[in-house]
Amino acid sequence: MSGAFELHRSQFRKQADWCDRLGSPFNASLLRALAGEIGRSGPLDAFLAGGASNKAPVASDAMALRVAGALHGLVLSGRAPALAAAYPAQAPGWDMNAVRPRALAALEAHGSWVARFMARPPQTNETRRAVALLPGFAALEGPLHLLELGASAGLNQHWDAFGYRAGQWARQGAPGAPVIEAAWTGPAPILPETFDVASRCGCDLSPLDVTQPSDRLALLAYIWPDQIERLERARTAIALAQSRGVDIDKASAADWLEEHLSGALPLGTSVIFHSIAWQYFDAATAARAAAAIYSAGTQATDERRLAWLRFEHDSVFGAERSAHAHTVDLITWPGGARRCVATADPHGRFVSV
Repeated sequence: MSGAFELHRSQFRKQADWCDRLGSPFNASLLRALAGEIGRSGPLDAFLAGGASNKAPVASDAMALRVAGALHGLVLSGRAPALAAAYPAQAPGWDMNAVRPRALAALEAHGSWVARFMARPPQTNETRRAVALLPGFAALEGPLHLLELGASAGLNQHWDAFGYRAGQWARQGAPGAPVIEAAWTGPAPILPETFDVASRCGCDLSPLDVTQPSDRLALLAYIWPDQIERLERARTAIALAQSRGVDIDKASAADWLEEHLSGALPLGTSVIFHSIAWQYFDAATAARAAAAIYSAGTQATDERRLAWLRFEHDSVFGAERSAHAHTVDLITWPGGARRCVATADPHGRFVSV
């Protein structure tokens, strides 16, 4: 078991490094503190021993994020008031020496709840990624038929209603919609006054339902506790999704695309899009999904167009994996023309076009 624990320690520390890079010193400090507890026969070990599926730990299990998310879920749900008192919302000058023992006590006291929470994969449904996708959508001729892969709770289904403030440009959003802010390098995108969106749907292996309190809690719990702006933006996006509705099917991307692309494309542009999702597909799913898209592309016409808009790590496009290489890539049919729309960090904080 010591070998498995060492792998977990390494993964906790790697995730802590990512939290540092993405602006969450609290989560980074928490994960490093928890890494030091692994293998000490404490409450954390009981959850890690089984892993996500009772197997040897692998990075795709994201156990560090599951544990951190479960602890934040205990805080947000009011189940662990002592822990909440030490978290950033109540203690902006937080002290990890105070957080750590309370976190371990909360894991022990709420073991059954934590185990249920950790059984589901982490999902953040980061709405700020929409700003990097926006110039890609703007390049397409409507009416648009949106098909989102790895859609989670569908918060980004209503990207056209969001407000945007990025560098020297801004776009007014719909009343009650979240405002997405980002640092922007390059010319402002050319945006229509309104986007012509005819339909919206998506799929996810484990979709979250914004009408269910437990699913809303999961969405918020996986946002890092010291990123208060992200939490408030997610709450606003959840409220928008509740009011406007979303259509997300529980299905694998390959099965879903093969079904949706089996017949003639509708008039307009069918837009398959995803953000930081493809890297989680297994090889068979990715191959089948890509084959379905390319096959549909051969059937596209000037009246029944197809687009594939993807915001993913460069490794998805065949590059070697590196720390901050994420690209927004657009392929359009008929013709299969491909271009880079933008580059961005994985949370959409910095966009370059």
